[in-house]
Amino acid sequence: MVDTTETGLNPEQMVHNPVSFVISVKESLLRLSKSKDLETYIVESRTMWAVFGKMNSHLYRAILMKRMAEANLDPESQFMVFFLHSVIKNRDRILKSMDAMSPAEQSQKWFNPVKTFISTHVTQYVSDVVRSKKFPAVNIPSCNPGLDILVYCLITDPNERTLVELFNRPTASQLLLDSTAQEEAKIGYKYYWDTVVRGTKNPDAKLPNSQLEVPKFREEFYDNQAGDQYMLVDLNLKEVPPLNASRGYSLEELRNYLKSVDPKQEYKDETSALTLEKAKMVVESGAEGGVVVSAET
Repeated sequence: MVDTTETGLNPEQMVHNPVSFVISVKESLLRLSKSKDLETYIVESRTMWAVFGKMNSHLYRAILMKRMAEANLDPESQFMVFFLHSVIKNRDRILKSMDAMSPAEQSQKWFNPVKTFISTHVTQYVSDVVRSKKFPAVNIPSCNPGLDILVYCLITDPNERTLVELFNRPTASQLLLDSTAQEEAKIGYKYYWDTVVRGTKNPDAKLPNSQLEVPKFREEFYDNQAGDQYMLVDLNLKEVPPLNASRGYSLEELRNYLKSVDPKQEYKDETSALTLEKAKMVVESGAEGGVVVSAET
């Protein structure tokens, strides 16, 4: 406790009369102590201090993985938790859609464990976390962005995937991108928050004196996501580093990735198709004139 004999003020008086109690920096430092052990602990814990008191995608992921392990979810069930929340970031709609799945689909090994986990361990909004002690559904895709992008590819015909759609997913801005790709990601991120997201259904937003802000594009939120620099994930659930790690994924690398996730070999190479069609037209034209033209021309 601070000695107040020199001031004649008790702690309560000091709170209400802070100017009346003056202590120099020199004197305040004399009242503190820092052992060598404490100093070593502080310095060796720099990684922890960097995120101390903050929540970021890495901490959210650690919490989610811990909860899934505690719920004894097997690896495939854990994947499906990520998968379903990448398909749609809405807990109640996921559960309702699971109820509507066919008996054959509901008989799959992962179904009941995943449904139970979502219904008992997941809440919709971050604002409900403290009250419910559950994990926010909206943070599941963003705590593993590369996996979210993989899910987008799995559920979208490879011939219909576009960079525009990719960048309209907020998780795209969390990838390790070069400057040109990051500019496009920012456009998509802003489009998502200013156009796709229209208000909020969070009941906490309707409470008197609610401190919740209206969902919209925020530069500081984007900057935070852009600083994550995650890698893409392939079909083997392995990270795919960019060709130049110091630069990040280029637009061309992203296009190639969108084509590469093709387990059913559905992608049609438009360039090859156009070349063959052109060659066919040349051959037909040449045949009419009595000239045979090789398709390789």
